Amino acid sequence: MMTMMKNPIMLVACTLLFSSLAVLASQNSFGPDKCCFAFVSKPLPKRRVVSYTNTDDLCPMKGVLFKMLNGNELCADPSVEWVTKIIEAKEKLLAKKVDSSVSKESD
Repeated sequence: MMTMMKNPIMLVACTLLFSSLAVLASQNSFGPDKCCFAFVSKPLPKRRVVSYTNTDDLCPMKGVLFKMLNGNELCADPSVEWVTKIIEAKEKLLAKKVDSSVSKESD
């Protein structure tokens, strides 16, 4: 009689354990980290933008995520002219930094 009671309890315990592990695994492995669902409409001040990243291809809208001096992250439309100008300016600045660090190392 005792062995008949243990089997259903063990089955329920294993099922609960497996389902909780499956939920934890699915939360971390699917989909992009950050997506844009709305864009800022006014141009951002170039000097207040610290860095930028493009959103993942899996996002519903293609966007650029600007990290600002105050820590905020703002989404912008990558096809807008002021957005491309900020990106170009940040790329130039980064290239200048890399170039100066390479020339210091070779001295």
